[in-house]
Amino acid sequence: MRMICLTASIIFIFALHASCAFAAPAGILNKTITISFATTGMAKSPDGRSKGFTTKLSRTIYVSSAGRLFSRYRATNRGGDRSGEIAPGQGKASVSFQGDRLVAVIPFEVGARQVTVTFDPSYSSCSVNVIEGHSGGVIRRKGPNGVMYELSGVTTTSPSCSIQSGNAFAS
Repeated sequence: MRMICLTASIIFIFALHASCAFAAPAGILNKTITISFATTGMAKSPDGRSKGFTTKLSRTIYVSSAGRLFSRYRATNRGGDRSGEIAPGQGKASVSFQGDRLVAVIPFEVGARQVTVTFDPSYSSCSVNVIEGHSGGVIRRKGPNGVMYELSGVTTTSPSCSIQSGNAFAS
């Protein structure tokens, strides 16, 4: 009986959270959000060699008039360049609105990145905060060249965010 009550409570809390987390605020509908930042640190390659890295990242998110999120991303460094498009419900990242904030959680093989976008009351400007999460100080993820690296000492620099009206992907 105790397990059933606990399960029912978890389902209720998830349902409550889900109903709040996915609704895009009216002021951000039919707008494009552009986020960029860089990550730096030390990368150990599969052959055991370590070197410093800087990766520039950008993500463009269009919030449709129906509140659906469409995304493009790009990651570049001296070793490669990777980009792609993500339609609503696709990809590994979890991107949703939590109140008036947009929160993206991007899982890695070990660790994750959380990107939080905060908007001004008129949804005409924004700021971004990036947190790299890890266990034991190490992140394991693919670099822009597709190779899996073990990263340490990762920091985020130069975060920026902007908003424009309309669909940046339409052209």
